[in-house]
Amino acid sequence: MKNSILDFKNVDYSYGQKVALNNVSLTIEKGTFFVLLGLNGAGKSTIFSLITRLQNLQKGEIDIDGHPIKNYSKALRDIGIVFQEPTLDLDLTVKQNLYYYGSLKGLSFKQTLKSIDLQIKKLELEDILDTQVRKLNGGHRRRVEILRALINKPKLLLLDEATVGLDVKSRFDILNYVRSLVKEEGISVLWITHLFDEVDLDDDISIIKSGEIVYSGVVNELMAKYEKENLIDTFNFLVG
Repeated sequence: MKNSILDFKNVDYSYGQKVALNNVSLTIEKGTFFVLLGLNGAGKSTIFSLITRLQNLQKGEIDIDGHPIKNYSKALRDIGIVFQEPTLDLDLTVKQNLYYYGSLKGLSFKQTLKSIDLQIKKLELEDILDTQVRKLNGGHRRRVEILRALINKPKLLLLDEATVGLDVKSRFDILNYVRSLVKEEGISVLWITHLFDEVDLDDDISIIKSGEIVYSGVVNELMAKYEKENLIDTFNFLVG
């Protein structure tokens, strides 16, 4: 049985004459927290855009749970998406935002809340369901976006720079929650970031530089291979 949830195979992508991705291959195993680490402009957002079909695949293959990305309905059926830029309707309440997304997935109001009842409690959002989104702070808005992404019970959760602009406590509250989804729910996670302190030693990781994957593996094995004491020194060695 195939154990990967996401496969990138020899993917190239260009914006006109500008090469954004060059022969990118990576694999995310089921039930893992996988980090894509790179500086701004390295190609992380292009990878995210290809997985979510914001950009069309030009060359190579992308499979989600064994389904080619070109088969849009099957490939994207089981993923949840949290974009870097906010996508909530500020004029609606939290509950209305959730209802609207649920309706797009063919769920009634009752089914929508039932599908995420436990996660509402874990994210401590029970008391703000009837609050207009524009009245929420950045941390709560991001929690709502993650909650919304869980409505369709995804097998794979994609988060593009999900903690950017948040204070330290909010960042790590969200990070720890997402990690708990892997351990407790078996969800696979692609965590895209440029922040080293969000990476654990036992995380699976791909490091990207100028559109190319320069290393894929486990963080502590990477550090041992290059005889570095921490991830920052290892990263600088690989991309410097």
